[in-house]
Amino acid sequence: MKNSFLKDLWSFITSLKLTVIILIVLSITSIIGTIIPQNELPYIYLKYYKPSTYKLFQLLSFDNMYHSWWFTTILALFTLNLICCSFRRFPNFWRLITQKERDLDDKLLQSLPLKKTFRLKELSDHTRSELSRIVQKHVHKPTIFHTSSDALSLFAGKGKYTRLGFFITHLGIALIIIGGIIGNYGYQGFMKVVEGETSDTITLRSTTRQKKLDFSIRCDDFEVSFYQGGQRPKDYKSNLTIIDGGKEVKKKLIEVNDPLYYKGVYIYQSSYGTVPDQGNVILSAAPKADAKKARKYKVEIGKRFTLEDKRYEVEAKRFVPDFSMGKNNSVISRSQELKNPAVQIALFKDNTLLYDKWIFSKFPDFHGSDKGDYLITLLDFSGKEYTGLQLTKDPGVWVVWGGCILLTLGCYLLFFMSHQRLWIIVENKKGEYIVNMAGTSNKNMLDFAKVFDQIYQELKKIGKSVPQI
Repeated sequence: MKNSFLKDLWSFITSLKLTVIILIVLSITSIIGTIIPQNELPYIYLKYYKPSTYKLFQLLSFDNMYHSWWFTTILALFTLNLICCSFRRFPNFWRLITQKERDLDDKLLQSLPLKKTFRLKELSDHTRSELSRIVQKHVHKPTIFHTSSDALSLFAGKGKYTRLGFFITHLGIALIIIGGIIGNYGYQGFMKVVEGETSDTITLRSTTRQKKLDFSIRCDDFEVSFYQGGQRPKDYKSNLTIIDGGKEVKKKLIEVNDPLYYKGVYIYQSSYGTVPDQGNVILSAAPKADAKKARKYKVEIGKRFTLEDKRYEVEAKRFVPDFSMGKNNSVISRSQELKNPAVQIALFKDNTLLYDKWIFSKFPDFHGSDKGDYLITLLDFSGKEYTGLQLTKDPGVWVVWGGCILLTLGCYLLFFMSHQRLWIIVENKKGEYIVNMAGTSNKNMLDFAKVFDQIYQELKKIGKSVPQI
């Protein structure tokens, strides 16, 4: 009973019917994964679907289908089916590859698709040498089955191991799937590290969830260069230091497409920006009565400074690099580039607030005249910059690469290589040397037929042709 069950199970796992069923299921589920957005934030789904529908999506993992346990199970079953089918067929293929080729007899001759017959004037050592040379040039060094003074039988073949291309291709596909499954245990996230500071926490992609790393990243220096005449970035680089166990273990200057690699994690240069509420602004304060007496002041965001007239104080409350108005008239920055820099200042006289407003570097007269005896303008901002890093850990990447290499090799063997075999037998019949030449190829028969005919034409030159049999 047990043996019968195992036999039935093996037949089921290795059946073509199971393969077809799995492929149909994968096709249907892939349609679902295409229609329903994957790995989006909750508000994206709630924008198009009811809360109850979204809860159902979460329950069935339709919002993260390709990482769900049931989709992984389907892929694992397909991989098992692929490997078992290949395993079942392998012994027959291996016997075919390793078996010794037999001599050309009448039965074998009739079964081969390519055949030619011609006469030789003689079977001298020179003739034998020429036969071997021509065959070796076009196919492979021949194996002599038997030879005598008036007879010769030889065989030449190449590419017998190309038959393994079928199994190599299957193994490559299996490794790619296995690598993808292993990759589900990795992660991709983003991190902002202020210049001179250290961080060990990332925000996982398409979520608000955070993950703590087992090492820290310090940004020692950040540098950005712009194209001339604008604020469009030309290049940006980060000098990073990896700190593990309280020790500096690795340093590297990274830039776009040149990541730092540590403990299976690739750390890419992804973005950059300015920390809105950190850094210094340079302001100009000029008495309204005499603008020529303007003085420059450098102040840290969030701090106050006293003007020349000790009765006046200015507080730099907040800075944004690209001023814009958001919902409910709240101030936001549209980007981290200095496209419309603005600073919120408060002017005090004798500790009494005169006004609290935003002033703009590019539009110094935007608000017109103000209370007080001073005109304050924004000249520059030297803020703390941060580097935006993308961290990717994919433990299955090397398995996938291995699968891709095997898949490429297998496809090359399947479509561009073939197992070619050629037999030549020379017999002395009533004083004439008759040559029977036959061959076959498991693939690309038309190409091998051209090679076969070329060998025939060259061999004819050392003999006298007769009508083809």
